Amino acid sequence: MVEIIEYRGYRLQVGPVGKGWRASIYSPGSTSALPDSPTNLEKSSKNEIVAEAKRIIDGRFKSRS
Repeated sequence: MVEIIEYRGYRLQVGPVGKGWRASIYSPGSTSALPDSPTNLEKSSKNEIVAEAKRIIDGRFKSRS
């Protein structure tokens, strides 16, 4: 089951993959996930992958300033 999370205008689609999680990051209005969307195939928590995705998005905002 995939969970949708909105964060700073980006859409995160978070779902299980292997023993871990994938957080596909979509830019506003995009239908393709960013290539640097995080995935962890090893046993991990959903919160860890969501936090990593948010760090990636935050980094994009910092690079624009």
